[in-house]
Amino acid sequence: MTRKRKRSSVVEIGTGPCRVKIYTVNRKDGYPMFSLYWKEGGNRKYRHLACQEEARLIANQITVRLANGFDTGNEATKRNLEMLSHCENLAAGFGVSLTAAMDEWVSARRTAGEIPIADAVRFYAANRADLIAIRTTAQVANEFIASRQSSGVSDIYVRSARHNLKKFTDRLKGNITDIAVGDINRFLGSLDKLGPVSRNTIRRNLITMFSFAKKQGYLQPDRKTAAELSESFKVPDTGIEIFTPDEMQRILMAANARILPLIAIGGFAGIRSAEILRLDWEDIKWDRGHIEIAGSKAKTAARRLVPLTDNLKAWLAPWRAETGNIISISDYAGALNDTGTKAKIPGGWRQNALRHSFISYRVAETGDVARTSLEAGNSPKMIFRHYREIVEGEAAKAWFSIMPPEGWQPPELQWSVRARLKKFLTAQEPQSR
Repeated sequence: MTRKRKRSSVVEIGTGPCRVKIYTVNRKDGYPMFSLYWKEGGNRKYRHLACQEEARLIANQITVRLANGFDTGNEATKRNLEMLSHCENLAAGFGVSLTAAMDEWVSARRTAGEIPIADAVRFYAANRADLIAIRTTAQVANEFIASRQSSGVSDIYVRSARHNLKKFTDRLKGNITDIAVGDINRFLGSLDKLGPVSRNTIRRNLITMFSFAKKQGYLQPDRKTAAELSESFKVPDTGIEIFTPDEMQRILMAANARILPLIAIGGFAGIRSAEILRLDWEDIKWDRGHIEIAGSKAKTAARRLVPLTDNLKAWLAPWRAETGNIISISDYAGALNDTGTKAKIPGGWRQNALRHSFISYRVAETGDVARTSLEAGNSPKMIFRHYREIVEGEAAKAWFSIMPPEGWQPPELQWSVRARLKKFLTAQEPQSR
């Protein structure tokens, strides 16, 4: 008589018809097995896994797909995420994103042709004259800032980088070739009044500056820089919140015309506030149905296209004929907190809630984490780890159905915008004959 394996515990993920049960089964060989059971299309389905962490990961994905009416079976496994994380870590070791690393590899592969890339690099290193120039940290910082200004990056980035690098050059005044990893670690560690996020930002500025110095011939081309080898700071996980559709409606109706485009684009397209500050109205491709974020304006330096939803078009309609910057930093500063107060949002404005809301509602609407990650400019792993909140499909439908009232115009809309809007709408009206 066959002896049945004993189930020692059960965990439930999700509720109602979207519920997935995880049973821990004690096998004869002494190793536990984690069995997932759920109902789909009237049939009972199951899946067996050897890792509890992976079982929970798969179960969470299944609940999202069931809640939104999508078939299961192509969930991301722990191995998928580990491979993605491994590749991202390799790229991060050189101070670049995974996308940038792949772009560079493809470019090098095409240039090298049939020659192995490693052989081409060794030949270059063996035949390159050693032309290391002497530059102080202050000289390199000034050259780096000037290069950033001429490359067209935002004024916000230039001001922030200049401020952060001055702290470094005031402390370490010698030649950049003499700066060691320990020097940078001690400098970053001395900034005890700053949090881990701020110190990591300064570290990234240093990595970029040292990479610039390497390209200019001020550092050895075949070695990692001291900044790249320095230690980063662990950022503790914090709770992330979203807005409800009702709260978003109140926020939009309370928003001043100067800040409303940022709120609408952040909530219905998920674009980062820093990226919106770099966008022009010409980047909104009204007839093509998307917003184009050029690599020079994206945080990840990779171009992406974000869908222009019907309700986002409606909220941005007053600016349809506008050109130039969508919003300036002077309009942005402090405006979100004021808007949250006017809209009577409990607890006030929620940090990054516009982007988090878009990602959560978009995943619920499409059931496709990979697609949402491309639109938001994040990796699937980051969405699972930081941004995704499980929301109902009906809430997602309500979110992307938020429309302005008939005849609405945002408060304090500039007269020049009103005039251009009226002229544009008149031109769109069909001829009477």
